[in-house]
Amino acid sequence: MLTTKSAQEAFRLEVGQLPQESVSHLAPSFDNLPDNPYADGSYRLRRYSRFIFRDDSLQRLPTKAFVQDASINHFQGNVERIYPEIEAQTVNDPAFLELFEHFQKMADIADGNTIEVHQMRIFADHHEVDVAPEGVHQDGFDRIGIYVIKRHNIIGGDVSVHLHENAKAMMKHPLNNGEFVVLNDRRFFHYASPIKPIDGELGYMDAFVLTANLVH
Repeated sequence: MLTTKSAQEAFRLEVGQLPQESVSHLAPSFDNLPDNPYADGSYRLRRYSRFIFRDDSLQRLPTKAFVQDASINHFQGNVERIYPEIEAQTVNDPAFLELFEHFQKMADIADGNTIEVHQMRIFADHHEVDVAPEGVHQDGFDRIGIYVIKRHNIIGGDVSVHLHENAKAMMKHPLNNGEFVVLNDRRFFHYASPIKPIDGELGYMDAFVLTANLVH
């Protein structure tokens, strides 16, 4: 049996594609994301929720501020951000539950772990915008999963994975509708390049980002 440390090291990186039916179910929910009052609000809309995932079911946890240490997030570190919860209609969709089942399996997450979910739309209105203004970074969790649900009228947004903050990308790919990367956030760094609308009008990228710390 693997020890906690060796189990963490055993998991590295997973990439793949969600079923198209799941993508079609989840995509409309991004059209109802609220305004964002924080520093990235001019180009990023967001909902944020926390769940206990156990026995293939979700238990929503109380609303809590999202905070990242300034040593991890150089853009909005040490800022308490409170976002609206992910809507009940989305949470009750079987395709949303499938995200958790998938993340648990891909990332070797045990039942009973808390899994945090960010539902985001990064939009570019007539100009280029940063997807990851913090640069090549880690999020401060054991596991993260980036699930791109829809790209519309954009170029860029290439998701890259790095061994170190200053290392060249070992993987770089513009995740398309339904494509994902799940990785060990203690082992790897990641980044997403800026996006720009193709025809000069509005373009956007919709994604769920799931994060978890392992129960030791």
